Amino acid sequence: MTVTKIDAAEAQLRAAVRMFFEGWHLVPIYTLANAAREVVAKIGEHLDVETVQEEVAKGRGIIVAEMVRPAIKTANFFKHADRDPTAKTSLAENDVEIVLFLACHDFGRVADGMPIELQVFEAWAYAATIKRVSDAPLRNQQLIRRMIATFPGLRGAPNRAEQKKIGLKIMEQALLDRSLEMTIRREVPAKSTKRTQA
Repeated sequence: MTVTKIDAAEAQLRAAVRMFFEGWHLVPIYTLANAAREVVAKIGEHLDVETVQEEVAKGRGIIVAEMVRPAIKTANFFKHADRDPTAKTSLAENDVEIVLFLACHDFGRVADGMPIELQVFEAWAYAATIKRVSDAPLRNQQLIRRMIATFPGLRGAPNRAEQKKIGLKIMEQALLDRSLEMTIRREVPAKSTKRTQA
């Protein structure tokens, strides 16, 4: 099997999204999502494509490395025991969702497309987290309303577990719809000469 960096990130994210919606333990979801986030961020740098994590860091007036430091620290905790094998850490579901969202969205930017699982997760995340559509920029409000309508009952669900079940149901339906499949750039060219924004 020959695997490109984009292939690897795609496989990690498709698995992470499925595991997220199926309610798996947060650690493997986070580990897969963060590994893919790191890959697509580096590909974005190579292609001169601005990633959402770059946008967020700029908006906060900090560098990307500073913004993602907590994510890297958590990921390293799950991978290594050489410094303090007795250490403990906390992991919030919201932290997992944020890392997974960054990875999925930036995958779309660098690969010029997303597998269906990532499309569904991104729409689910918007529908589940945006409290008031009217607070979003006017140009985005209609799209957000469509995302919300895609997940009937999501916003009224009593907890995150029920919201995830709705996401899983919609993802399973979407996977049967071949019209939702996007072309994905699988090869990263040697070097891009221009900066683009998605």
